[in-house]
Amino acid sequence: MEATCVVDCKNTLGEGCVWDPRDGCVYWTDIAESRIYRLGGDGAVAVLPLPERAGFILPRAQPGFVIGLATRIAICDANFRHFETIAVIEEDLPQTRINDAAVDPFGGVVFGTFDERDRKPVAALYRCSPDGKVSKLLSHVTISNGIAFSPAGDLMYFADTAEGTIRRFEVGQSGWEKIDEISPLADLDAAPGRPDGAVVDAEGSYWNARVWGGCLVRFNPDGVIQEKVQLPTKGPTCVTFGGKDRKTLYATTLRVMHTEEELRATPLAGGLFSVRVKVPGPPQRLAAI
Repeated sequence: MEATCVVDCKNTLGEGCVWDPRDGCVYWTDIAESRIYRLGGDGAVAVLPLPERAGFILPRAQPGFVIGLATRIAICDANFRHFETIAVIEEDLPQTRINDAAVDPFGGVVFGTFDERDRKPVAALYRCSPDGKVSKLLSHVTISNGIAFSPAGDLMYFADTAEGTIRRFEVGQSGWEKIDEISPLADLDAAPGRPDGAVVDAEGSYWNARVWGGCLVRFNPDGVIQEKVQLPTKGPTCVTFGGKDRKTLYATTLRVMHTEEELRATPLAGGLFSVRVKVPGPPQRLAAI
């Protein structure tokens, strides 16, 4: 299977794609350029400036979005013009920024940080509850990625891109009193590249963007690769299900860490790609923050 470029946007660092069921649009961020992109059902693309870099955007049950700006979690309006800070994150660590995130089964947002300066395990994984309280779930992280939840909400997935293992945690049915780590889904060598953003489909299989591997892979719950989608660029970063039937898998890509020769050979690097898949994604969860 091969993915097709649907928006040749040449993002420096495309990331955080998400389908918004409220308006039928795909949103994503170019972290390096402090921009949000919106692809409408009619194919129109809007580019919206941000006051600072953003690692993720997630739709709310109320109007607007939860947004992970570089140093803070905020809520914003639908046009990304007005921002209300919910929490400042890792104020004592200027080398880190907010990176990947997903809405959890209880309406909270689980998100992680990234040591972009030194690539050392000083970052962490957090949860922002619906009432805005932030708690730390994991420490000793370098690059938080791969955050996703099973359709039933009983499993959380997480990967540290620098280390490469896709980890799994059982989530309590009544909330976040505790999380128990179980056996990993896959190790670094299970697929080309390294684990980046991810999403879980309606059958519980885990689609993972493999940055530097140039592909998207679908792991079943036993960690066996069932499907593989090739991209004409080495840097896919994030995936999301979209479309009315939720059978279109979208993927963001990047242009950083490419040589000039590589960019000439892969001119679509930094674009938004899509591919049709057989198994749909579950409905997109909406944040209750």
